[in-house]
Amino acid sequence: MKAVIMAGGEGTRLRPLSLGLPKPMTPLFDKPVMEHIIALLRRSGICEIAVTLHYMPQTVMDYFGDGTAFGVKLAYFVEQEPLGTAGSVKSCIDWLGEEDFLVISGDAVCGLDLKAAIADHAAHQGAATLLLAHHPAPLEYGLVLTDESGRIERFIEKPGWGQVLTNQINTGIYLLTHRAMEAVPAGKSYDFGKDLFPALLEAGEPLYGHLAKGYWCDMGDCESYLDCVADALAGRVQLELDVPQVAPGIWSAVPLPATVQVIPPCYLGHKVTVGEGTLLGPNVALGSGSTVGAHALVQQSVVHGAHIGDRTTLYGSILCRGAFVGRGAVLNEGTVVGAEAHVGEDAILMERVKLWPGREAPDGSRLTSSLTAGGLRTPLRFGDGGIIRGRIGEELTPELLLLLGNVLGAEGKLGLGWTGGEGARMLIQAAASGAAAGGGQPILHDAPCPAAAAWLGRCYSLPSSLFAEQEEDKLYLHLFDRRGLPLDRARERKLEGAVLRGEQTRVPAGQVGRQEQISGTRSAYAADAARRTRLSSLPLRPLRVAVSDQSGTGVLLAEALERLGCAVQPGWEQGIPVFQVARGGFHLTARDEEGRPLPPARLLAMVLLIEYEQGEKKAAVPAGAPASLEQLAADQGGTLLHLGQDTGAEDCYESQPWTWDAVFAACRLCARMGLTGERLIDLERKTPQFQTLTREIPLSSSRGELMQALLQSDQSIRPAGDGLRVRSGTGWAYLTPLIRRSALRVVGEGPDMETAAALCDFYAEKVKELDQKTKIAP
Repeated sequence: MKAVIMAGGEGTRLRPLSLGLPKPMTPLFDKPVMEHIIALLRRSGICEIAVTLHYMPQTVMDYFGDGTAFGVKLAYFVEQEPLGTAGSVKSCIDWLGEEDFLVISGDAVCGLDLKAAIADHAAHQGAATLLLAHHPAPLEYGLVLTDESGRIERFIEKPGWGQVLTNQINTGIYLLTHRAMEAVPAGKSYDFGKDLFPALLEAGEPLYGHLAKGYWCDMGDCESYLDCVADALAGRVQLELDVPQVAPGIWSAVPLPATVQVIPPCYLGHKVTVGEGTLLGPNVALGSGSTVGAHALVQQSVVHGAHIGDRTTLYGSILCRGAFVGRGAVLNEGTVVGAEAHVGEDAILMERVKLWPGREAPDGSRLTSSLTAGGLRTPLRFGDGGIIRGRIGEELTPELLLLLGNVLGAEGKLGLGWTGGEGARMLIQAAASGAAAGGGQPILHDAPCPAAAAWLGRCYSLPSSLFAEQEEDKLYLHLFDRRGLPLDRARERKLEGAVLRGEQTRVPAGQVGRQEQISGTRSAYAADAARRTRLSSLPLRPLRVAVSDQSGTGVLLAEALERLGCAVQPGWEQGIPVFQVARGGFHLTARDEEGRPLPPARLLAMVLLIEYEQGEKKAAVPAGAPASLEQLAADQGGTLLHLGQDTGAEDCYESQPWTWDAVFAACRLCARMGLTGERLIDLERKTPQFQTLTREIPLSSSRGELMQALLQSDQSIRPAGDGLRVRSGTGWAYLTPLIRRSALRVVGEGPDMETAAALCDFYAEKVKELDQKTKIAP
């Protein structure tokens, strides 16, 4: 069998370790990581290998040559333009011939049993076999759902937590037939995970997943790189270290002074020097040519031919070739010192600080931020609802917002607004400065809430909008795209990575972005809501309504309803409906004319009823919307689309802001009542009756493992967008993992609260039971 190594990656997430190198040439125990992949293929009986290249191809070809020195035969295929994973392999198809072949990445650390996978592939005779692995944090990978025989049922490409139905991930290692590759267009960008495999699955081709035994790790960033080193030293993956093992857990090509204490596991390459009284380990790899001074402490770190002075302390650090760390310096966890960078005597580098190649930390300095990383204590993370949460001055700092604004401003115009306090104003001004510094155009506006900011971004077609909402010392950052919708998960992930890597842009003084100001947003937003939600040009009947909140979004809602033609009063009285807007303008609650509460789900049903009776007969809702809305659509002869599941759902959702904007929703309801004379209570009675109850269950096991266990525990439980849904009698249960913590949300839905509570309790107990079983499973 032949193999293809995909080796065209640049390795941006590994910077500064990977700067100036293609990712497959990243050093690992004094060898490029791709050399370890070649050794794995050779041990598996595969010696004819094609290598696809794009970024710095000559570097790879110069090192490996024709492969003879590594016991294999290599053929190279260079892409002038990126062709995607499947497209790059397609370029090798004539060389591969008609036989089945293996595809593997050149930048992962792998010790999987390829022979067993090859045998499994031959037994199934499928179009393709994907090697799978369990992973406790599967968000960055493609998930693969299989049946009991291993046949693939579904792909979920780089999901959000709500789509994590298993922790069974695609490793990017494939066994492919020639017929599978016939579907790949030649010379065009085409991807295995996004394009080919879903197309083959839809065409009915048999695809299989092989849960491989052994070790696999995507060496995606500096943290996972250190994990790979520790795992190799612990024997979890077999790598050819090419230095003698001089004691249990210690590999060393050089003798050590008797006064050096080595705590295994450790690796010391050729021409390594270690001074007296130094403590090394555990989990230390000193690459060839490294020098460590006397009385130093080096733990959990990797050093590639760098110099470490006397009495230095390294914990969880990476030093690139030619780096220098002066006497008495302290490098804390997550620090990376680039090639030829210099850390002065007694300098302190705090957590996650990175020095780019050639940079200097002066003697005695204390760096809390690196050249580009802004001194982040923790990575930027989107939470439930696409909102970034944190405390002002702690998780959310001016340095972070400066960087975030810079990254967002790279797209051009950036909408910026704030509410709630001076902390929010200060951070938004930092974001504006960051955008301008990178040549972007910050547009500050006076939108009073996130929903109004989203509307403004939609009106001006701004590539991004950022709105800061302050509550005491807490801050909520809302981000929207040019449609006024929250960023999709792919864009969130890209933004998280760019901020974590510190990808700042700086322009000359003459190109600094010019700041603009937009005022009058509240009135314009209210007027547009009143105008767009009208169902007819006919005048409305007199309609009295109440708005319970007299500040912030309440004033905004009252203005919109008055522009619609309603008589708005501050307090409720018998016979009139009362509305309240919360959660930044996206959450509408009400009480009907008799004072009964109407939660957001009931009001959404009423808005959809109006859409089916007087609109386009089609609407879109989030994946977790109540299942009873589907019955409403069927009763009205309409169509209900679900975001993330149905084609055209996003466009439909964008065009109907009353389904997700609370001010627009209230205006839509009042426009209907003012046109027909109906009451809110009349509209509510025309919709299916349902109640919901929600519980959150903390987990001890992996969210992905638990979702898979749930899916396999009952055939009636089915994937439904961001989570799982199951019908039980007259009710439904919806189960979805939370983003910010290891917990599962269980929603019970039924025609009455008793049914909803019973379902919620039943599946909450089922989650707890499976959580315990999954936790103790070997």
